[in-house]
Amino acid sequence: MIILRQNQAQMITFVMVDSDCDEVAGLGAGFTLQVSKAGGAFAASAGTNAEIGSGWYSYTTTAAETNTVGPLSFFITGAGCEQQNLLFFVREATVGCTEFTYTVTDSTTGALMEGVEVWITTDAAGTFIVWNGTTDASGVARDASDNLPCLDTPAGGTTNYYFWKQRSGYLPDSTPDVESVG
Repeated sequence: MIILRQNQAQMITFVMVDSDCDEVAGLGAGFTLQVSKAGGAFAASAGTNAEIGSGWYSYTTTAAETNTVGPLSFFITGAGCEQQNLLFFVREATVGCTEFTYTVTDSTTGALMEGVEVWITTDAAGTFIVWNGTTDASGVARDASDNLPCLDTPAGGTTNYYFWKQRSGYLPDSTPDVESVG
């Protein structure tokens, strides 16, 4: 389950497919999202729709859409597309978290890489995602609100986090980078 932070605008990404499960490109921002907070009735979204490419799309929530702790459900529709259903969990922002700078470089040239999707998990299997974002022009991972990852750590201790990344034109990571935070 993907975790979102309470009271923050955040980007989610997803694929739109047709009835044959083929990706549907070309919708631009012309798709509709409905949002349900903590099991409440679905309501029109108020954030920003965008097309990434190759059938991938993004939606940036508003802070008001993430103001309630608990499940945050979306259903997404678009012309010629099957309805997509997504479930996230909103958790309280942690006061004692540690901001972490994660920079992505090309492993061959050492050049800083912009536009790399980065997600962080608490497990090596990649199941429990606690943060996601994209690298900026300096290769630094930032969320949709331009914030660095803020990761929970025990008082006086460290925690291992698993950093995954992928970019169009490159093979996605099969093993994550392990970073000790704290």
